[in-house]
Amino acid sequence: MKQIFGILLVSCLLLGTAQARDTKLNTLMSQIGAEMTALYPLIYAQRKLTQTEIATVTSRLERMSTLFTQVGPHIKKRSTTYEISYEFIKPHLTEIIGAFKTKNTNYARSRMYGIGAICTSCHTQDTHLRTMFGGSSRNSFSSDYTYAEFNYLTRDYQKTEIFLDKHLKSDKHKTELQIIKPMQRLITIYTQIYDRPGDGAMLLRKYQDLRDHTPQTKAALKGWINGLTELAKTGVDKQKAPDFQTLETYVKKYLGKLDQPLPELFLDEDEQISRVWLRGQLYHYLNRKPKPDEIPKILYWLSICDRSIDYNFYFSLADLYLKDCIKNHSSHPYAKKCYAEYKEFVTTAYTGSGGTFLPIEVEDELFELKRMLKTAEE
Repeated sequence: MKQIFGILLVSCLLLGTAQARDTKLNTLMSQIGAEMTALYPLIYAQRKLTQTEIATVTSRLERMSTLFTQVGPHIKKRSTTYEISYEFIKPHLTEIIGAFKTKNTNYARSRMYGIGAICTSCHTQDTHLRTMFGGSSRNSFSSDYTYAEFNYLTRDYQKTEIFLDKHLKSDKHKTELQIIKPMQRLITIYTQIYDRPGDGAMLLRKYQDLRDHTPQTKAALKGWINGLTELAKTGVDKQKAPDFQTLETYVKKYLGKLDQPLPELFLDEDEQISRVWLRGQLYHYLNRKPKPDEIPKILYWLSICDRSIDYNFYFSLADLYLKDCIKNHSSHPYAKKCYAEYKEFVTTAYTGSGGTFLPIEVEDELFELKRMLKTAEE
């Protein structure tokens, strides 16, 4: 599984290519892809890297960072959530480069993992498939599973499905996570991207008798199939793109009352399905250039969806959506809701049996966010 993450940065940078017709952008994407293709075997080699190899990795990452900066103006033409992802990745990449320069190779590799969640959140925000990027052949990867992950992250969903199927049906022993995560990929594809939950339910039924199922994975799969089936009954696959008023109706139906900050969320699998679908509808609406007054509400709703689904494992975007709501829309009524939700978010994260002790940097951040709200009121 570790081997697929060397491709993740390429995936994030391919998020707008299905719509972009800019020759410069395509050139930049190709150059970044070439850098990552060369970096891949060195970053995730199952051995200690030589000093020469570390120098090569650092040099290519710096080159890629420069290219990444040049992509920035193109990202800013996309929706708010794309920009949020982009703004997170830049300092994260700088940190990885710094770790390689100080020969902290293991830490640098571990920091690559968190990028996966950001990449996934980017390229599943629309329904476009892989266009410019040609991908790579199966023999470049150690398993069907890692090759499926690569294709998922680079938007070739047909190949993703084919190789997830090979992985799930193989005789090789699989852990619970190696069963659960492929199911979640398929749910996202059929619910958030394809908008065909009925077909998703039919597909998942093929995996009810896997040899390595545990009681937990069987129960999760049953819940997901039920959720997909129920969502399909509502006819969402036959509906037109919703307007904002219709989105608000969906929010009330699938998120419930949002009149106070929510504690840590745990949903049954069938409930997760409707929120995966709602998340897709919110992303798609953002990509249709909403009114400025609508954006803070959508960011708040997306944060709730992200916290309650969190199929990414490595990183949650909920806090970034909430902070963007506060910082860039501080005079909007929903900015206060976002602050209350973010405060609950971080407080829950640092709550232990002995009480709540927020790190000083978190307290400072909360103070600064609250100051922004007060300044906007004046």
